[in-house]
Amino acid sequence: MPELPLSNGFVLSPVERSDRDAIVEHLQDREIWRNTLYIPYPYTEEDADTWIEGRINHRRDQPAEVTFALRNPDEKLIGVVGADDLEVGTTHRANLGYWLAKPYWGRGLMTRAARRYTRYAFDHLEVVRLTAEVFSWNQASARVLEKLGFQREGRLRKHREKDGDLVDVLYYGLLRDDFRPEA
Repeated sequence: MPELPLSNGFVLSPVERSDRDAIVEHLQDREIWRNTLYIPYPYTEEDADTWIEGRINHRRDQPAEVTFALRNPDEKLIGVVGADDLEVGTTHRANLGYWLAKPYWGRGLMTRAARRYTRYAFDHLEVVRLTAEVFSWNQASARVLEKLGFQREGRLRKHREKDGDLVDVLYYGLLRDDFRPEA
């Protein structure tokens, strides 16, 4: 499986069973849950086991990895970036998702990771379009996408349910031809 280097010892590499404790630890943070679409809260060991096994089984059937762990220089998982449901070769588009452990926020790390993943997706996953949904209050995530050249294509009003409320989502898209790999 590929390892995608970033800088300063950070890398993207496949998710492994040994990542369970780090995933559970980081996803206890309610702010991460608040800003993501599908991560449950509180996050349990069972949730982690189910997700990790799903990733391992999915990659067994794919010609290329579609979801990566973001690892610090000590090789500890500190986030995830990918397109979990992408079946390579069956569609021209994929939905990008990501999260980052709170101690690493505000350092530009997710921008670097998402940029590297986006380059990989366009080069190896047979997609020509990436999309992403961001809750309307999550301006940091919106900035990550905009730095990569994603265009805001709309605001989907009361599109998702979060914590019992219907909330707005900002919808972003990026075509391969519009990607800024080194911006």
